[in-house]
Amino acid sequence: MSEEKEMMNSVVGGFFYGEVHEENVFPYPHFSDEQKEIAKEFTSAVSKFGQDNIDGEKFDNDAKIPDEVIQGLADLGLCGLGVPEELGGMGLDYTLYSRVFAEVASIDGSCATFLGAHQSIGYRAIINEGTDAQKEKWLPRLASGEAIAAFCLTEPGSGSDAYSIKTKAVDNGDGSYTLTGQKLWITNAGMAEFYTVFAKTDHEIDGKKVEKITAFIVEKSMEGVSFGEKENKMGIRASETRAVYFDKVKVPADNIIGELGKGFKIAMNVLNSGRLSLGSGCVGGMKTILELATEHASGRKQFDKTITEFGLIQEKLADMSAHIYATESLVYMTTGNMTKGMNDYYLETAVCKIFGSESLWKVVDTGLQIAAGTGYMKEYPYERIMRDSRINLIFEGTNEILRCFLALSGIRGPSERLKELGKISNVSKALEDPIKSLGVLTDFAKNRISKMMPTRSLGQVHPKLEDWADEFSSMLGGFSIQVENTLMKYGKKIIDNELPQKRLADMSIQLYVMLSVLSRTTSILNDEKISDEKKDYCYNLTLLSLKNAKYEFIKNLKGMNKNNDKVIEKLSQQVCENEGYGLDIIDF
Repeated sequence: MSEEKEMMNSVVGGFFYGEVHEENVFPYPHFSDEQKEIAKEFTSAVSKFGQDNIDGEKFDNDAKIPDEVIQGLADLGLCGLGVPEELGGMGLDYTLYSRVFAEVASIDGSCATFLGAHQSIGYRAIINEGTDAQKEKWLPRLASGEAIAAFCLTEPGSGSDAYSIKTKAVDNGDGSYTLTGQKLWITNAGMAEFYTVFAKTDHEIDGKKVEKITAFIVEKSMEGVSFGEKENKMGIRASETRAVYFDKVKVPADNIIGELGKGFKIAMNVLNSGRLSLGSGCVGGMKTILELATEHASGRKQFDKTITEFGLIQEKLADMSAHIYATESLVYMTTGNMTKGMNDYYLETAVCKIFGSESLWKVVDTGLQIAAGTGYMKEYPYERIMRDSRINLIFEGTNEILRCFLALSGIRGPSERLKELGKISNVSKALEDPIKSLGVLTDFAKNRISKMMPTRSLGQVHPKLEDWADEFSSMLGGFSIQVENTLMKYGKKIIDNELPQKRLADMSIQLYVMLSVLSRTTSILNDEKISDEKKDYCYNLTLLSLKNAKYEFIKNLKGMNKNNDKVIEKLSQQVCENEGYGLDIIDF
């Protein structure tokens, strides 16, 4: 598939061209009747199990999830949500998987981390790329919880730069490989039986030896596998995190996942889908915090009034609810499209992870502020939830690296369109072939002008949302022009300019939020079975979500041309030269 076709198959990718294909976003992919029945039954069982068996405070203090709880989660089918039924799993699609995972995350962050590391990434590679024999051997055991999985990519010297891993697998000449190296901060490491491990392998290309990444299944029982001490973490303390060491571990040919040398793509595909469950988990966590904060605010009286009657608390409760609505809308817009067959979803899942984790952090912080002194005390769950939530901005790709990934991936297609223009950008050269040049320049100019003209690209929105559809269309046109301006300004150097990358990424995120919310609320307002009270509630959630998104978008749009980038670069260098602040009020 060409770069352009790939991007246009992605809703977020289309933004970089200034385009939206309405058939990809309308109608909003709500749960079918069958999905509703399964989801309600499953989430009810998870909720009941959590109430009876999951004690987040105790798990946190003990830094351990009890074995009987892990077994109970497995008995519910939570270890094999995405595994086909014929191989012992629940066979849930992306939408149901995400909703069930959100229910777990609403109860306890450590349990959600354990389950996510096990199936969202731990054994996802063999679902995606495994042979029939590998699937038949491992998936029934992994789905039942008899065997637990771990995902081994991160190393001491490689975090976001996954290709710089040092773990090496040497060809033994008989199809097997000998693997040596170490992996850092691996969730489920000590309790797992199954490890998806990524290592460098040697390959000959055009007569030269090059290193590429290959994915392997490593089993705990293999000689040479060992572990570090359990990490003492800030949050999600009950989930297990350790280093894993491989000392000349012999891995048979049958344990190679996918093609030799194709492991980097396998790892990225695993993380792309894994970010989806992280986003849905953030929705579950936010709902819990909002319930706690609402209960506290409704019962807390000051000056003979509950604090829900004060404007500054009302603002916080409203903003928390809008963050939940926005995140939920974009997560399930994404799962719906994935279920319908959208293959290129890596930009969408990156948005779910970035926006979801940052929304969760804001909501948790706001909820603790509403609880005030109560929230700061360890006897209440706020501070534990805050500690548990912080990791979401870091793992499965830090939000910083994902913003760069989002921006650079998005501009690849438009950069191809501008190449032809770049060849004739010099006026004197253009005159050498004026007819050809005129055609290219005219097409480009027409395209630019069309983006500047206020047109409605969303014809299916509800009448109450038409003004916001116009706003969206105008913002989308402005965004795609900024993409072109950025490419023309920086060219290949855009790779080294992360601050404009960040602004492009943030604008694309807010556009996806707006589009998802507009689509979802249109479906709600058009549904005759939904009460007027619920419609009014959703409409108000929509208004605040859209206003918040527009504010962030405009801030970044203006920042493309008027910013402090040069000052930031210089000041950052000075801070490093001073090894910190470097000033004392006594002397300066």
